[in-house]
Amino acid sequence: QAAINRFVAEQNANPKPFTWTADPDRIIAAVKRGHQVLDSIH
Repeated sequence: QAAINRFVAEQNANPKPFTWTADPDRIIAAVKRGHQVLDSIH
């Protein structure tokens, strides 16, 4: 717990904005593939 608190404090001391780099279409396609696999199991 102390290590997590130290990490959070250090990150918050010099924050940087998060920049999304993943392609949303690839994420959606992967989710659809996952649903297809799960549906085929049943």
